[in-house]
Amino acid sequence: PAWMVGVIGALKVGAALALLVGIWYRPLVLPAALLLWVLLLGALAMHFRIHDPLRKSAPAAGMLALALVIALGSVSR
Repeated sequence: PAWMVGVIGALKVGAALALLVGIWYRPLVLPAALLLWVLLLGALAMHFRIHDPLRKSAPAAGMLALALVIALGSVSR
């Protein structure tokens, strides 16, 4: 539905801001990275569902990988 675009956008912006704040307040990093990971996994699923070419899915895949690296890095600290 159309309203979902606003909700997902707000969640992405909120998670990105939480990652920035996580520079100074570490407990925010893992939840924010996991939220981004879930949102980007959904984005990739939608790209595959509508049969987008791989080059259109690449940015979401790259950000998904970065979110996973951030999440794993925050656990090891």
